[in-house]
Amino acid sequence: MLLRGEKLGKRFGTRVVLRDASFQVESGAVLGVIGRNGAGKSTLLRLVSGLMAPSRGRVVWDERSPRDLCALFAPDAPLYRELTCLENLRFFAGVADNTTLRAHLEQFALGDRLHDFAGDLSSGLRARLGLAVAAYFASNSHPILLLDEPTANLDDAGRVLVEQLVQQHRGRGVTLIATNDVRDLTMCDSIFEIPPI
Repeated sequence: MLLRGEKLGKRFGTRVVLRDASFQVESGAVLGVIGRNGAGKSTLLRLVSGLMAPSRGRVVWDERSPRDLCALFAPDAPLYRELTCLENLRFFAGVADNTTLRAHLEQFALGDRLHDFAGDLSSGLRARLGLAVAAYFASNSHPILLLDEPTANLDDAGRVLVEQLVQQHRGRGVTLIATNDVRDLTMCDSIFEIPPI
């Protein structure tokens, strides 16, 4: 299986954010997406996920649209602050099996925070919850895992969780990591640098 971006471009009004971005990554591989701040790394991941439509070019997963095949983590991931950790995962997963959901959250060191409101969590714990949600989808028929600055708010133990998630996902599909942290790049098999405008 192959994920491919072909001459992707994105424009917001008169401002061009991305131009002629082409990449490909095979199943089982991890691609690091790098570029200066504002270069379009997050935009590229949103184009792959289908959250945004490209102004030009296309993204294909073996000639199909990858839109329904992606699990996305981003620092601004939509978590409901008024719901608990368990309720957030239940809402996004659409599953009522508390035993499975609890076990999943425990993998992200959130077992003692199940009933804490997301809005009361530190930025690092909210990041763990966002990762837990993305990981749930990545392990359930979503072969494309997109991680935008995945370790930005995490301590060393949180970084290890990201590394474990990436390693587990290698057998399921492809992973794209948008980052400027050289430590994150050690998880990647190859690097794609956003072309300058």
